[in-house]
Amino acid sequence: MRMNKPVKLDPENLLARIDHLEENRRLIQNALEMALSLGDFQKDIEVGYGPEHILQEAEKRLRYLIPFKTTAFYLVDQEQSDFFMKICEPAGKEQFIKDQVDYMIDKGFFAWAIRERRGVAISSRDHSKKFILHVIATYSRIRGMFIGLLPDERNAIPDKSLTLLSIILLNTANALESIEFYRLLSNQNKILEKKVEERTKALAQSEKQLQQVVKLQAIGTLAGGIAHDFNNILFPIVGYAELTMDDIPADSEARQNLEEILKAANRAKKLVQQILTFSRQGSQERKPLKVQFLIKEALKMLRATIPSNIEIDFNINEDCGPILGDPTQIHQVIVNLCTNAYHALQDTGGKLEVNLKETHISYQKSVERVGMKVGRHLELTVSDTGPGMEPQVLERIFEPYYTTKKQGKGTGLGLAVIHGIVKNHGGDISVESQPGKGSRFTIYIPIIDDVEIDPKSPKPEAANQGNERILLIDDDKQIIDIEQQILERLGYRVTPKTDSHEALDEFAALPDKFDLVITDMTMPKMTGDQLARKLMDIRPDIPVILCTGFSESITEEKALAMGIDRFVMKPIVKDELASTIRAVLDTPKAYQHKAPSEFNMGTN
Repeated sequence: MRMNKPVKLDPENLLARIDHLEENRRLIQNALEMALSLGDFQKDIEVGYGPEHILQEAEKRLRYLIPFKTTAFYLVDQEQSDFFMKICEPAGKEQFIKDQVDYMIDKGFFAWAIRERRGVAISSRDHSKKFILHVIATYSRIRGMFIGLLPDERNAIPDKSLTLLSIILLNTANALESIEFYRLLSNQNKILEKKVEERTKALAQSEKQLQQVVKLQAIGTLAGGIAHDFNNILFPIVGYAELTMDDIPADSEARQNLEEILKAANRAKKLVQQILTFSRQGSQERKPLKVQFLIKEALKMLRATIPSNIEIDFNINEDCGPILGDPTQIHQVIVNLCTNAYHALQDTGGKLEVNLKETHISYQKSVERVGMKVGRHLELTVSDTGPGMEPQVLERIFEPYYTTKKQGKGTGLGLAVIHGIVKNHGGDISVESQPGKGSRFTIYIPIIDDVEIDPKSPKPEAANQGNERILLIDDDKQIIDIEQQILERLGYRVTPKTDSHEALDEFAALPDKFDLVITDMTMPKMTGDQLARKLMDIRPDIPVILCTGFSESITEEKALAMGIDRFVMKPIVKDELASTIRAVLDTPKAYQHKAPSEFNMGTN
């Protein structure tokens, strides 16, 4: 075994050797500490650390490693693929370094340092100074460049120092990359969190709307049931009053009293129609119509009644497409919304604004608004600069009989009726309001494909009397008595029945005995539509008029589709009943259902 030659160690050489080892130990220890600390402050990213902080920490530690006279850090602009100065120490040397860097780039020294990926010594432009150039890069990506000006008395640094410089700058690059990735992930996380929050809010809003819809449907069902009974009560009041008026001289006080009774009954009838509209059970005459004319007509009427201290502003897009709707009800929506806005402004004055435009409802929007369809819609907004509403008021704004107005200033049915009309037209209504910031109602109604809208010429008045044979069915004895009296005074021969089975048996025995059937809808044993089907099975050409105060199971569209000739709402006044009967009897059965929408003379 060969022994190593012993080293001669005199005290002077030994001390020099110890100093050399100690210097290397401190150098390595400092470098490792700096490398570790560069990793540690990645954790500080969340508290505001950025690229400048990282470079400042690297510069501070490099100062202990190599006595650079001036240091500068350049970063890469990823979009421009260029370098830019981020920090320079000491301050005031920026222009000097920039001039030297321009020279190094022109001479290709930057490209050389990038290729070598280690510290390279570069002479200054005038060759009087030495720089250390080192790329700041991870194993996959260039992040920047370090430039260090050596002291005049030192034109080189030890290889070990360059190695440790490389380690520190590698960790610096990793830290820069970590902060970029962290921020990218953080931004993506924020975007995702925002989307989740928006989606959660949308679902919560949809759930809230659904609860409101269910609540209003429940109230509407109750209101519809009350309307049915109320109509049956009104029918004999109206009927007996009209019959009695016919028997009293026109100038008598009793006739005047009866006229007042009829006026009150008609007001009650209109109120019931509002309830039925809210419950979405009122019959309607739907036809293609342009809403622009209705808005202008309503605003013209309102301008004449609204005080001049309230400014009315409107912006109506004439190019908006038509909707399929009931003109009377759409006019009612416009007037009611504008009237509400006027009431909000009547004490203080202000501005009432009406806008109409066409919009497209996206899938996302349809999800946010329960029941809305995707596609083209009219967007009608009515806003005011009034006092606005509290959140607790907004939650109940569309409930029937809920009102914030003083007693005697409204029925509380206005917005409930509007809600019912809009929903019944396949649309949606929403309200935005804050205390002190006014209110804004927005209505969406689906647009139909462009159709030619021709005004129909009015039909000539038919004779109101006749002598045909009528089978009359209603389970309410009082109603059938008054109807029989009215019909017989008009000249018709009436067979009254309060039992639907008895009526069917009599008709089946002699189907040609009758020219017309008038039947109630809601009856025990057999409903009016069921009876009508059986009657038409026996005799397909028999004309049928179906009367109802309210029914969830039948609508005008369903009734006409099954072959019933007229669908009329109670209570029916005498002239209305007479004209409806004549229209049915004077129109051959085979032609009555080619255009059902034209036959609504008895519809209210």
